[in-house]
Amino acid sequence: MSAHVFKFDESWHIPGASVGDVYDVLARGELLPQWWKGVYLEAERLTPGDGPEVGARLRAKVRGFLPFTLSFIIEATELDPPRAVAVRTCGDLDGAWRATLTQRGDDVHVALLFEVKIDRPGMRFIAPLLRPLFALNHYWTTPRGEKGLREFLKARRIDRHRFDMGM
Repeated sequence: MSAHVFKFDESWHIPGASVGDVYDVLARGELLPQWWKGVYLEAERLTPGDGPEVGARLRAKVRGFLPFTLSFIIEATELDPPRAVAVRTCGDLDGAWRATLTQRGDDVHVALLFEVKIDRPGMRFIAPLLRPLFALNHYWTTPRGEKGLREFLKARRIDRHRFDMGM
């Protein structure tokens, strides 16, 4: 595998959630800065409309612990409610991301596959030297995504409960 190509196969455990609730958040890329805080700095929808749809695109800006930001376009390539969300990215990160959701009792298992090339000018050439740092940067961001998704869904459940109670 080339030094500027990365493949990450990971999973998240989301307690007290349904696959439908998790899918609803993951399928709406414009929500990324609201739950993946500190990593997704921006996620601006470029496609008209407001619902998830294959072909919908957004412009994203992210950062990790390394001192730079990356900008790229995210395009939905597969939406299989409530089982799977897949996207393609192009720009500073060129690749694909897929989340497969499985209900396990009261919890949701999210299997994540992320394959990406770093194509930002200049970075591709230093990737062989910095490959371990780039991988650490990814592993710094993903626990923040899992934690943020858990907290976001918990806050939504509390808000729904308050609404249902007329509060």
